[in-house]
Amino acid sequence: MFCNILKRSFQANIRNVNNLNVLRLSSSNNPQGDIQDALDIEANLFGNSSLKHEPVNTREALRKNRTKSFVARKPKETSAPPAPRKFTAPPAPRVAPIPAPVIKDSELNLEFVRLTLQDPLTSTLLTTVRSRKRRDKNRQIIVEGRRLIQEALQCGLKMEALLFSQKDQLALVKEEVGRAQLETRTKIYKVPQHDLKTWSSLVTPPGLMAIFDRPSDKGLEKNLAEQLRLGSQPLPITVVCDNIREPNNLGSIIRTCAALPCSQVVVTHGCCDPWESKALRGGCGGQFRVPIRDDVPWEELPLAIPPEAADDCNVFIAENNQEKRESNQAIDYAEIKGIGAHNLLIIGGESHGVSEEAYRFLNLVGHKGKCVYIPLAAGIDSLNVASALTLLLFELRRKLNEQATAKD
Repeated sequence: MFCNILKRSFQANIRNVNNLNVLRLSSSNNPQGDIQDALDIEANLFGNSSLKHEPVNTREALRKNRTKSFVARKPKETSAPPAPRKFTAPPAPRVAPIPAPVIKDSELNLEFVRLTLQDPLTSTLLTTVRSRKRRDKNRQIIVEGRRLIQEALQCGLKMEALLFSQKDQLALVKEEVGRAQLETRTKIYKVPQHDLKTWSSLVTPPGLMAIFDRPSDKGLEKNLAEQLRLGSQPLPITVVCDNIREPNNLGSIIRTCAALPCSQVVVTHGCCDPWESKALRGGCGGQFRVPIRDDVPWEELPLAIPPEAADDCNVFIAENNQEKRESNQAIDYAEIKGIGAHNLLIIGGESHGVSEEAYRFLNLVGHKGKCVYIPLAAGIDSLNVASALTLLLFELRRKLNEQATAKD
């Protein structure tokens, strides 16, 4: 590269010298112009001869040439066009589900709706049936079977809805359900038999399921007035259930209390739910006829004692454990003598027995508290809790009747 530069400079100088000679030869024709041209050529000649030629680094020259070439080829940056605005479609309007048509059955003189699995009302009813939390919040119960539904309607309970799968099953309760539909506008739904079996908590579903409101105080007062009219007055006895974990046993206890009848039943905290479907079937309608206080802590048990009988209330604990009977000086239930204006009978479950909280409550009443037992044959540890309660209650009723006769 350097040799090329020297060669081009040398050739330029030669051309300038030749031009100078030509001008000198033609100076005779135009002396002034020729002199000026000669001076310009000489100045150019001497200017080129003053250039300094420095050595050039070959790699540096190549790098510069590549850079210039890249810059020359680089396209001009153009600003990107603005992104088009996205069009957001408005949300589609919500389409309300079409309600199932009401079927009017002229043979049964009833109106019902046939539900499918896709109907939103089906899931609502399922939640009500299966969720205890929802039922407790709404104070509702699930009643299954023809006889229990008829018993609930007879006691004045309000039926919110009736579910059935076969028309012949609905025909069994058409008169009672027809009155409820006219008076309280009860809804009747026909659901597939498979779904009704899934919803039921029983091994053999009866095919009829109803949603009722729990017995109200007004309804219980009405039942009490009816009992008084028929000459059946509740006895001053409150049965306190302690550690009763089996629903069928709890239902049987409530059934016995309704049959006596007792003033009320208190279900302490830790027992099973007295409004559960199995307990209702075990009670055979007893829950509809006797007042029930459920999930009561022991600290609030004194509130169950009627205020007018608070100073003359006796407490009895039914005990079948031999060690506890000896330590608490239990007496034979037939030897009960002290009967108060009101009486609390505490009975425990067969497996867990009576709790320590019950004995602490017994100690609060002092000499008015007794521990009683039922003598059994050798080798027999205990009776069924409902059977034992039946013996104790009817013995207390006999004592109360004797006491009333003695006063007369």
